[in-house]
Amino acid sequence: MIQPLPFANLRNYLADQIEMEGSLSRWADRHGFHKSTVSEVLSQKREMPDSMANALGFAVQKIAIPMRGQNV
Repeated sequence: MIQPLPFANLRNYLADQIEMEGSLSRWADRHGFHKSTVSEVLSQKREMPDSMANALGFAVQKIAIPMRGQNV
């Protein structure tokens, strides 16, 4: 079974991919993102857009999780 990956971990994965690519600029250009967007995602100033998660090879699904103490 495939395990979901929290978005916080995707930032680490993004950083690893950028390192493998050689530079943030090169990764951003290759995947069609502005350098500033990628930088803001890495510094947690911006949420990672679904399109960036897709570029990393991940599909994004929104799910609802019941809050504790709530009858569902």
